[in-house]
Amino acid sequence: MKKLLSLALALIMVIAMLASCTKPGLKNPTLEPDIDETPSNTTVFPLTVKDQLGNEVTIEHVAERIVSGYYISSSTCIALGLKDKLVATEEKIDKRPIYKLAAPELIGTIGNVGSAKAFDLEACIDAEPDLVILPKKAKDYAATLAEMGIPAIVVNPESHEGLVGMITLIGRLTGAEEKAAALISYYDKVMKKVEELTANIADADKPTVYICGTSSYLTTAPKDMYQASVIASAGGKNAGDFLEGDSWLDISYEQLIAMNPDVIIIPTNNMANGQPDFTADEVLADEQLKEIIAVKNGAVYNMPTGFEAWDSPVPSGVLGMLWMTAKLHPEVYTMEEFAADAADFYKTFYGFDMDTSSIVG
Repeated sequence: MKKLLSLALALIMVIAMLASCTKPGLKNPTLEPDIDETPSNTTVFPLTVKDQLGNEVTIEHVAERIVSGYYISSSTCIALGLKDKLVATEEKIDKRPIYKLAAPELIGTIGNVGSAKAFDLEACIDAEPDLVILPKKAKDYAATLAEMGIPAIVVNPESHEGLVGMITLIGRLTGAEEKAAALISYYDKVMKKVEELTANIADADKPTVYICGTSSYLTTAPKDMYQASVIASAGGKNAGDFLEGDSWLDISYEQLIAMNPDVIIIPTNNMANGQPDFTADEVLADEQLKEIIAVKNGAVYNMPTGFEAWDSPVPSGVLGMLWMTAKLHPEVYTMEEFAADAADFYKTFYGFDMDTSSIVG
């Protein structure tokens, strides 16, 4: 009897130990890396993340009051269904078409924190944010806000990977992981589609593309700028790839003539209803450029206006890739196909019906 009792007690102890080891939430401390047992679409707060400059930022709860001092992150917030959480944004949103189309209720009703070059710290604080999103140019303000206990992240989406990283980061901090995953999935599908469309285009058939800045056609994108990656993805060669940097650079007439691009692209501006400060006709009429191949062949094109700057690292930058593919290689992808894809994108992520007449008309 004593032996049976001892055996029973031993079995009870073993069962108890096994039960304690399998309680939800307990993990083996010797395993590396530690596996998160929470659902993959749930972020646990408080949450510490690294922004796109490597700064550690801790946020106590899912962000409910967002200040975005950058039109790129503001557009991303709208695409992620966060417009109701925006309490202040960059200046002059009444001049940006995407607000009129997708978030007209924000115009004149939320705070204005100026620009990256002239950020209004006081207006930002007055908006009582629990998350501030700033561009690299305003990184010093992010440090100041952190010292004041206001979580501020710096985003730097100057590449395809950087754009996806920004979308992921904002999604985690705002509880919009599901919408962020859908946007990234769409982005990946477009990237794959463009890659497949251009896969069989020989290097010799890839045109050299010069993309202008919006204020002057003697400004272009160097090799580390987002616009350079758009050109490469669309089956072109960026004329400015020999230039260092990740922001617009001024060049001379002599440099542009030496580049001798096959195609010149004029992107849309983000302001004044999306119109650049000059047109394709003005470039074609410039006597100093008359020997450039693009000018000789009339291959100078304005990107469509009235939506967003598709050459920029906004979520709709994927449309810039598709548009440029249709423009550079209409034999593999037509402008009519692009118009249908663009309309689908804006309906899905921004909730409005796109007028495509300016594209295919």
